[in-house]
Amino acid sequence: MAGADELWVLAEATRYLFHSLLLVREADLSAPTPCEDWDLRRLLRHLRASLADVTDVLAARDFDEGSGPGAAAGSDPVGAVRAGIVDFLLASTSLPTAGRWCEIQGRSLPAKIVVYVGAIEMVLHAWDIAQACRIDRPIPADIASALLWVSPPLAQAGLAGHVFAEPLASPANATPSDQLLALFGRQPALQ
Repeated sequence: MAGADELWVLAEATRYLFHSLLLVREADLSAPTPCEDWDLRRLLRHLRASLADVTDVLAARDFDEGSGPGAAAGSDPVGAVRAGIVDFLLASTSLPTAGRWCEIQGRSLPAKIVVYVGAIEMVLHAWDIAQACRIDRPIPADIASALLWVSPPLAQAGLAGHVFAEPLASPANATPSDQLLALFGRQPALQ
């Protein structure tokens, strides 16, 4: 699915994340996640802060790692993530991405790539959320394939091993979901 439209990818990533958020119950917030030493509450706070960061970049606001509007999850981390998704969607769709560049810590990136970074955050953490809730929800093959098209250069640019865990080897017969998970340091089997 090379070159999938970023707005389609964004819509599918959003759908996948919203479905994972529906799994979360209060008792799950202290459950471990695939992210080493993180419980679900911490993961949700991180996801909200990450969405605020990419929103700030797309909206050409000062980027201040996780300090965007509403980045703190407060007593309702799921509600905060939902609000972050809405903010990110508005920033992603209100301005055209074609030909537009964004600045991230002194580096220029095409706005389209920033949208993909946000979609990767949403999809990988949606999977993490489902794992913490003890539900096996593979990433849909079409969205995983679309993200695999853009992910290797992003992984090499520092997302894997810095923002996400170090890449893992992926078996030759791995599904697109399992390939994407391995690229960002996740074991495909239910944790």
